Amino acid sequence: MKPLELLRLFRAYPEKKLFSYADLLQLAGQSGGGVLPALGRLIREGLLDRPARGWYANPFAAPSPEETAMALRAPCYLSLEYALGRTGILSQQAFTLTLVSLRAPHTYRTRQGIFEYHQIARRLFWGFRPLDGVQIAWPEKALLDLIYLRHLRHRTMDVERLASLLEDMYLEDLNPKRLTAFAAGFGESGPRMLALAPLRRCLAP
Repeated sequence: MKPLELLRLFRAYPEKKLFSYADLLQLAGQSGGGVLPALGRLIREGLLDRPARGWYANPFAAPSPEETAMALRAPCYLSLEYALGRTGILSQQAFTLTLVSLRAPHTYRTRQGIFEYHQIARRLFWGFRPLDGVQIAWPEKALLDLIYLRHLRHRTMDVERLASLLEDMYLEDLNPKRLTAFAAGFGESGPRMLALAPLRRCLAP
């Protein structure tokens, strides 16, 4: 397959913003044997972006950083600091895209930014909804994911640092009923999370 033929293939699918190598082989059909050299040439010439090994952005319908992050380690959803910043709960927007996935943790460093994935059990893979073409956690779930993954599970954030981060959030904008219901979904960890002083104040009548 020639590079120009590959570009025509990308142009023929404007609704598809990211292609895996397997996608391209299937779409190329019998001429699939020349896909890899054509990809390499387009990348070298600056006509094609490869955000991660085996993934290629459609040069005629470039994906946003969020769309790229959603594809690289599916199934996943935006959560933790990035989702809290995007929904206005965290006072500052995080530049690293933080996501929750069923797959093993991983960090991608791409031209579009850093994508940081955190693994969670299937029983906790809920609490998100579609927004602007991607899946993003409800603010209450993003906060609970953050506390659970960074503080309770992996201990990468001690209680002092967590309390400082919580003080930098507009917790009064959370939905208390949804926060309480979502915390119950974490089982025995739920009451421990709601017992944190800033959240106790948030839930106080």
